[in-house]
Amino acid sequence: MLRDNTALAKFITSLGSLNSYGSTVLQTKKALDTNSTKPLRQDNDDVAIYTDALNGIKAIQKIGFTVDGIIAINKEFKSDSEEEPNMPGHLRNAYYNEDDRIAIIVDQNTQQAYYPPEVISRMDLENIVNEFNSSEKTEEDAWKVFAKLSKLQPFQDGNKRTALIAANAALNTWEKENYLVLPFNDLDRVEFTINLMRYYIAADSEEENKAFKKMISTLPTQREVLLHKPISDDLNELDNVKTTVIKSMFRKHKDR
Repeated sequence: MLRDNTALAKFITSLGSLNSYGSTVLQTKKALDTNSTKPLRQDNDDVAIYTDALNGIKAIQKIGFTVDGIIAINKEFKSDSEEEPNMPGHLRNAYYNEDDRIAIIVDQNTQQAYYPPEVISRMDLENIVNEFNSSEKTEEDAWKVFAKLSKLQPFQDGNKRTALIAANAALNTWEKENYLVLPFNDLDRVEFTINLMRYYIAADSEEENKAFKKMISTLPTQREVLLHKPISDDLNELDNVKTTVIKSMFRKHKDR
């Protein structure tokens, strides 16, 4: 009996939305069903994002939700793509490597930026792992793993993708396929990202918690994820659609 890859396809598509992944859920499902990247869009970084996501998932499944497991995810982000870190799995240390000194622009107009710690240690990751293991291990606790890892920015690149895979590993969603996914529509996803940026620049734990609550309020429920019906990628369905000029309201930003 063939495995139904719909849930995993939704997760990979959600993960890829952090980096302008253009393939549909159905295209991603076909790639999983056929064990081939040919069904994916070939004109951007979809193949790299898809391949590295699967390898990252396999890596932490093997090791488990630990410091080494989190590092193992990012180590797999090594495809030939600008979306990947120069040194996969390397914990940033700006004292020794200038490329490790990063800033996240949170407001394009004012150029307000968030500056994460310049030096990341294994203990920083250990604290996040221990905090989750000491919690009630709810979905909200797993999303805190995502938020804290994203804010920490432990790696040169691919931090939010690493964080989302790690959050799912913490909750062990692989068995039941009750994946933690980002909002499906652009408006909710933008609101989610805005509040994640607010979480980044929060001055204290109270502000962090306020931003975090707003962030998770935009997430789809498991029922919504289950019932979500992706748009078909069958071009035949578009034959009778009138030509329309499409203008995007939002620019997509690279995942750090």
